[in-house]
Amino acid sequence: MVIQDSKEVTTHSAGALVLLVGPSGSGKDSLLAYAREKLLDDLRILFVRRCITRKDGDPSEDHESMSVAEFQKAELQGRFVISWGAHGLYYGLPVSLLDHMAAGGVAIANGSRKTIPILKEQFQQLRVINLTVEPSILAQRLAQRGRESAEEIERRLARTAELSKDPLFGDETTHLDNSGPLYIAGDAFVAMVKRLANAQIV
Repeated sequence: MVIQDSKEVTTHSAGALVLLVGPSGSGKDSLLAYAREKLLDDLRILFVRRCITRKDGDPSEDHESMSVAEFQKAELQGRFVISWGAHGLYYGLPVSLLDHMAAGGVAIANGSRKTIPILKEQFQQLRVINLTVEPSILAQRLAQRGRESAEEIERRLARTAELSKDPLFGDETTHLDNSGPLYIAGDAFVAMVKRLANAQIV
């Protein structure tokens, strides 16, 4: 659930926001790392560093770690474009991304599909990339991580199958298959971002 959107909805016309979503195990962090390396020298592209109530040292994502109290204070101060909760953690996208977009740039954020309706109202140029994986491959990846039992993985796969029909996904969404080697989805993602950056008026 979205925790809050403390500001009145404001439509941002300059620049574009790319929201990467997908189930756990789909490879979002790996895809972002791949794209970041390929687009390192392109100043039109900003990879947004999320704020998360997660302890420092987690290698899965480069993020700003906050305590719950710090996070709630930041919300009250209006320091997030949007914030939400999932799996016992709080997540926020910093308002600093608006400066980059105001100059006509493209901001890329690891996000949640639950935030799509609000972000569609805020950003005229919202692009959602929904990362998908074949069920058998996703099950293998989840098992290799060793974080969940077989029963938990089975329940997660059932939920993931339902997500493909999620009405939150509209015309702004591109479904990108990451069942194969990372470079296949990675190169397709990089190409999408470059096309979007080339289309922006700076």
